[in-house]
Amino acid sequence: MKTRLSWWKAPGKLTFCLAVLLWRASLPLFGQGAAPFQLTDDFASRPIILGPDYWIVGSLSNATIEAGEPFIPGVSSGQTVWGSWTAPSNGIVVLSADAQTFSPLLTVYAGSDFTNFSLVASNNYLICYEDGDCGCHWRERQLISFHVTRRQTYQICVDSAIFTDASIELQEIPVTFNGNTFTFTEWAPTFTTNILQGGAFTLNFQFTPAPANDNFNNRVRLSGPRIATHVSNTGATKEVGEPDHLGNPGGSSVWYSWTAPASGRVTLSTNDVPAYAPPSSGPGDGLIITPIGPPTCGNEIDQNPPPVFYPIFAAYKGTAVDALTPADNLLMALDAYPNAVAFDAVKGQIYQIAFDGNMGTAGEIPFFLALTTPAPNANFNSRIQLHGVSVAATGYNAGATHQSGAPVLTGSAGKTAWWSWTAPVTGSVSLDLTGSDYSFPLAVFTGPSLPGLQMVAEGTGGLSFNASRGQTYQIAVSDDNGLTGTISLNLLGPIVDLPLERTAKRGNVVTLTYGTSPGEIVALLFSTDNENWTIVQKTTASVKMVSFQVKQAPTQQGPFYRAIIFDDVSFDRRAQN
Repeated sequence: MKTRLSWWKAPGKLTFCLAVLLWRASLPLFGQGAAPFQLTDDFASRPIILGPDYWIVGSLSNATIEAGEPFIPGVSSGQTVWGSWTAPSNGIVVLSADAQTFSPLLTVYAGSDFTNFSLVASNNYLICYEDGDCGCHWRERQLISFHVTRRQTYQICVDSAIFTDASIELQEIPVTFNGNTFTFTEWAPTFTTNILQGGAFTLNFQFTPAPANDNFNNRVRLSGPRIATHVSNTGATKEVGEPDHLGNPGGSSVWYSWTAPASGRVTLSTNDVPAYAPPSSGPGDGLIITPIGPPTCGNEIDQNPPPVFYPIFAAYKGTAVDALTPADNLLMALDAYPNAVAFDAVKGQIYQIAFDGNMGTAGEIPFFLALTTPAPNANFNSRIQLHGVSVAATGYNAGATHQSGAPVLTGSAGKTAWWSWTAPVTGSVSLDLTGSDYSFPLAVFTGPSLPGLQMVAEGTGGLSFNASRGQTYQIAVSDDNGLTGTISLNLLGPIVDLPLERTAKRGNVVTLTYGTSPGEIVALLFSTDNENWTIVQKTTASVKMVSFQVKQAPTQQGPFYRAIIFDDVSFDRRAQN
C-alpha cells in the first residue's frame, strides 16, 4: 500500500499523462466534461458549436442531401452533415477532417439558410495533367484556412468528395471496315471515378483570435533608430478601407507606429541590415539520355495553388486607415534581404507601418527596422578626395536626399554621394560600380561648386572619359530609381610608364632609378610574368629622379618592374595657393 500511495502522491510526467488519457477514455465521447459537437444531416437541426475548445465529430453514414442545398456537380456526392459556428472575435480558422473510409469535402458558407449562402472556403481544387488527354479533375486539400469576422455566423458542411483517377493504359480499340471488325491496341487514358460512401470523421477546428494590433487604431508603438523583434500576423484581418500594401491584396495585416528620430533611409526586413561602414577614398593599391516506357498522364498541375506566405511591409503617413498616404515604399530586391522594403523618412514624422502576408497568408517572423542617416559625402561640399590612377573607394547613398542645386542624373531621384579626383596624367579614365548593391547612375563633372558644374560623362553602372592632367573631376553616384545602398567605386586612370635611367647593384641590393618630375607620386609595379602587376612601393619625387631598392635585378626572364605616375601632390599645393 505504501508503494501505491507514493505513486499517487508524486506521479511522474508520463504517468500523469497516462492517467489523464485513461480518465478521458472512460467518458462516453466527452471533452472537458461535455459531449462533442455532433454534426447533423438535417441543416435545421445543426448544432451550434461553442468554444473555446472545438471537439467535433460526425458520420456521413445514411446522410442525404436536402432540397435547396448548395451542390457542386462532379465534386459533391450529396452526403452532407452540418454545423454552425459564430466567431467570437476577428481571427482565422484552420479546418481539416480525419476520416478512414472516404475523402472529406469541407465547405464553409456565410448566411443563415440555403437561399442566401455565400461561399467562404472549400478544400476542393482543380488539377490538370501535363498530358492534355488526361484532362482536369477535382481534388481535396488536407486543410483550409479562412478569415472570420466577429459575430459573423458560419455554416460548416462535411460531404464525401467525388474524385477521378486517370492513367494511361493499353486498350483494345475495335475498328469496322467493309463489314469486318478488327481490333488494335494503343495507349489511351482510362478514368476511374470513386464515390466512396462516407463514414465517421473527426473535424479539427482551430481558431486563432486576431492579435491586439490587428486594427489600425490599436497599432503598437515602436521607437529608436534600430529595432529588432518578432512579429506575427496569425489571426489578423483586413479592415474596411485598408489599402492593398505594395499592391498585394493581403488580408492579414497588423499595425505599428514609429516616429523618425532623424532623417534618412529606413529599411523594413526579416533579417538585420548592418550599419553602413564609413565611406572611404580607397586604398589605391591594386590594378585591376531518357529510358523509353509507356506514357503516363504526367505530373499533376494545380490550377489554383494555395498562396505561399511571405511578408509584405509598407509604411504610410496619416491617422486613419482609409486615408493613408504611402511613403515611397520600394522593394530592395537584394538577395541578402528578401522581401525588404525601404523608404525615406523625415525627422519627427510619424509613420504607420503595416505587416501583412501575401494574399492573406500568415506567419511569425523576425522583424528589423533600421534607420540610416546620410553619409558625410552626401553633401557636395563634403565630397571625398580620391588619389591615384587605381582607386577602390567604398561608401553608400542610403539616407541621402536631393541637395538643392545638385544635378539629377537620368534614372535617379537625386540621392547622390560625391567624390573628387584630380588627374595626375592625361588619358582615358574608367569608373566601374561592380560590387555595388545596384547599377547606380553615375556622372563626372568639372567645376568647384554646384551652380557651375559642367557634365563630362554620364552612365549607368560605369563610364569612361578622357581626363586632362591637373584637372579636377567631381564624381557623382546617385540612386537607381529611388533605390539606394552600398557603393563600390573603382577608378582606373591612365598608366604612364617612366623611363628607367639606370640600374645599380651594391651587395644584395639593386637600385632602380627612373626619370620623373618633382611632386609626382611614383609607384613601383612588380610582375613575375610581365602581365599581372602589383604595386609594391610608392614614393614622392623631390627632384627629377626617383629611386627604388629591390632585392632582385630585372632580367629578360624576370622579375619585371615598371614605374608609373600614380599621383601628383603639386596639384594639391596649387589648389591651396
